[in-house]
Amino acid sequence: MKKLMIIILFFGICFSAFGRTINPINNENVSTINSPDKTDDAEKESIIRLQNKFIAGIETSLNPSWTADGGTMFRTLANFRVGYRLKQNVLTGSIGVEFTDEMFIPFTIDYKYYMKYNQKWSPFIYGQTGYSWHLKGNINSRYTTSNYKQIDPGAMASVGFGYSVTTNLNEFYFSVGYVYRDYVEVTVISSNDDKEHLDRSNNGIAFTVGLNF
Repeated sequence: MKKLMIIILFFGICFSAFGRTINPINNENVSTINSPDKTDDAEKESIIRLQNKFIAGIETSLNPSWTADGGTMFRTLANFRVGYRLKQNVLTGSIGVEFTDEMFIPFTIDYKYYMKYNQKWSPFIYGQTGYSWHLKGNINSRYTTSNYKQIDPGAMASVGFGYSVTTNLNEFYFSVGYVYRDYVEVTVISSNDDKEHLDRSNNGIAFTVGLNF
């Protein structure tokens, strides 16, 4: 959990620094000499990143990672997200399905900052935080059979960068990031409801592709 808080604090500081660079010059003071011609205006207006609007999207992510007990884990996620775009800033929330050797439902909140929001191609940075629930239910609600494994709900966070390309209607993006996640396995080891906890919290690289519309 301490690592998770450090990660969240890190990308919070980064986004605050980038936020201070937005609109450094008042639009009313920009010289008309530097104004684009009508053709450029028409091209820029077709870029959906210029539109303040609600958005929805889908994405998939592959996450090879290393666990606290010295092992490895490979996660695959599929998310549906909704949010709001305010020029070069986007805030979204998502719900999805996650597969490892078990199945989970993750809920996340994401923030994305575009460096060149008025161009067709734009690099961006992002941060994400959320929680993931194991789909097998609470261990105490089941019969206490020996060696039944349950994963506790766990927090997750990630930071990274990527590229976005837009058409008149959609935005396609791909990104690479660092992910940390709490992952504690609980196993019933006796009929007396004795439990064994194994910390397999993991961190690794996330490769993501997505589509917003």
